[in-house]
Order: sequence, then structure tokens, then C-alpha cells
Amino acid sequence: MTIFRQIWEAFVTSVKGFDSPRQLALGLTLGMMIGLIPKDSLLPFGIGLFALLTNANLLTLLVSGLVFSSVGPLADPITHPLGHWVLTYAPFEPAWIWLCQVPVVPWTRFTNTVVMGSLVLGVASSIPVYALSAQLFHNYGNALLSLVFNNRVAKWLIGSSQPKTQEQIS
Repeated sequence: MTIFRQIWEAFVTSVKGFDSPRQLALGLTLGMMIGLIPKDSLLPFGIGLFALLTNANLLTLLVSGLVFSSVGPLADPITHPLGHWVLTYAPFEPAWIWLCQVPVVPWTRFTNTVVMGSLVLGVASSIPVYALSAQLFHNYGNALLSLVFNNRVAKWLIGSSQPKTQEQIS
């Protein structure tokens, strides 16, 4: 039970560490971008490094990354034609040729239509997802924290002395 207690305490610390709606929304948005892009590319790892350098909530990033990783392949019918259009758009061709000659850039696999389409979809949807999720976390953050901390598993792992609202956590 000690290992579960340590994992749960790390989880609680993660939730308590960055609990503003903007930080939670940033974690969700970056996790969405990581989840949409195929993982055999360098892009998700670059976005993950960027997330570590910001004050994004890493737990929200992890959960949304896992959710969007399972949804990402379902978006292939949208991302493939989108990526094909971007890669074959004539004014961008000199930029793609130049990028192929930069040493690390080919590891991003940006020439793959699904990778490019997923990147474009993630970037295009990041502002609406961030704005919507920040508003939702602002309105329903206390209910979410109550759901996480006030259940049988949480009480079993750390006892019933856990805070019940976001204000009590801060």
C-alpha cells in the first residue's frame, strides 16, 4: 500500500501545484496537440519539452494526451487530405525543400501527410480548445476536484482528511 500512497501523493501534489484554470487549459491544449500527432515523429516530443518549460499542468497534459492519442487515428480521414493540401500547396514548396535540408527537421516527418495534417489541425484548434477549456475549468474546477478527492479510492489511499474544494487546496 505504500507504493499506492506515494503515487497518490504525487498525483495530489501535481493537482495542487498548478490549479489555475489557465494552467489546466494549457495542459489540456498541449496534450491534445501531442495526442493528435503520430508518435513516430519528433514533433510530439518537442511539444512535450515545450510543455515542461511552461507552467502547464502536467497531469492534465498526460490525461488529455492519452485521450487524444486514442482519438487521433480516427481523425486520419481529415488529417490526410489536409496535410496533402498543405504539402502540395505551390507557394509553400520552396519552404518544404529548404526544411528537408535542415539536419534535425526530417525527424519530425513533416513530409508525411497525416503528421502535417495533425499538426495543422492541432495548431488551428489550439486557441478554441484553450479558451473553451479555460472557461470550463473556471466554472467547473471545484466540482472536478471534488470528484477526484471525494471518492472511495481516494479516501482509502490517503484517508478522508483530503480537502474538498479548490479554495481549501490553495
